[in-house]
Amino acid sequence: MVVKHIKLHLEYIKIALSTAMEYRFNFFSQVFGMVLNDAVWAVFWLLFFSKFKTVGGWDVFDMLMLYSIITISFGISGFLFGNRNTFASMIAEGKLDFYMVLPKNVFYHLLVSRNSFMAFGDIIFGLIISFFVLSLDKIPLFILLCILSTIIFTTYATIMNSLAFWFGNTQESSRHLVMGTLSLSSYPFPIFKGFSKFLLLTVLPAGFMSGIPVEILKEFNLVWFLSTLGFSVLILLLAIFVFYKGLKRYESGNNLNVRM
Repeated sequence: MVVKHIKLHLEYIKIALSTAMEYRFNFFSQVFGMVLNDAVWAVFWLLFFSKFKTVGGWDVFDMLMLYSIITISFGISGFLFGNRNTFASMIAEGKLDFYMVLPKNVFYHLLVSRNSFMAFGDIIFGLIISFFVLSLDKIPLFILLCILSTIIFTTYATIMNSLAFWFGNTQESSRHLVMGTLSLSSYPFPIFKGFSKFLLLTVLPAGFMSGIPVEILKEFNLVWFLSTLGFSVLILLLAIFVFYKGLKRYESGNNLNVRM
């Protein structure tokens, strides 16, 4: 079953790649544009840290590490699970029937049925930055933390979009919430204190997407590592639960109230 789903995913990637290659100039210009967009933010923080050497104990290398994790994780999520932040409108318009009649896992199939090749720009930028800030001995931990960050971002976006099962077409509000959380994850984690820090480690998991991984890479902390690992598993299970809870409502015919 797992092998069949992997083959399905690979087929979607092949189709998306062949489509992208039909418009090569557009494809490469979009990838380059994404790299340039990421570079602008990196330059901003380079200029910032040229004036202020540290922020809450973080220096420019910590900030670049954060951007490396964010862009790689966001890029992998967009490339492998391109539907994670776009399916709220499909729910509201009753377009899940295609996925439900096929002998595939609906949750997985829905997420992988779209691939964003623009995400290559994010991945490329993140990898380039990592060469300057990552030591060889930390590469295995870095890869693992990027995987956990990808899981957290993808499943958080999935939960936000799954709210459409109950509240109608939440596409715009879901997108704003997800991108807002991503934006919060791009700031130095030590600037957040008290209640704001609590929010970024719970309902808006920006802290686990980037800030905590950077802290772990700076100085390994078993508690923070296990917390990140545990949170990624928890939010994955929550995303699956929320999606299938909503799907039952969709199947029962109550989705007629959702299709607005």
